[in-house]
Amino acid sequence: MAWVEHSSEDRLRDLYTVMKCVRFANIDPYYFNDNVAERTLFHGRMHCFELCQLFDTVRSYHMLPNRHAEVSH
Repeated sequence: MAWVEHSSEDRLRDLYTVMKCVRFANIDPYYFNDNVAERTLFHGRMHCFELCQLFDTVRSYHMLPNRHAEVSH
């Protein structure tokens, strides 16, 4: 996240591409929620729509462990 915040206007454009490569299933759900998904840096930005959708999918994965097969598709 420090990478994005260093030059946010330039790096937010590429953030979705970078985040698609992150293995969110291996990140502690509390860390994800507190330090990634809840960053106000993303809220209300047009080019963060896909990123917010990705974060919603990750939240579903962590909150509904019996549905991992559905979320991973």
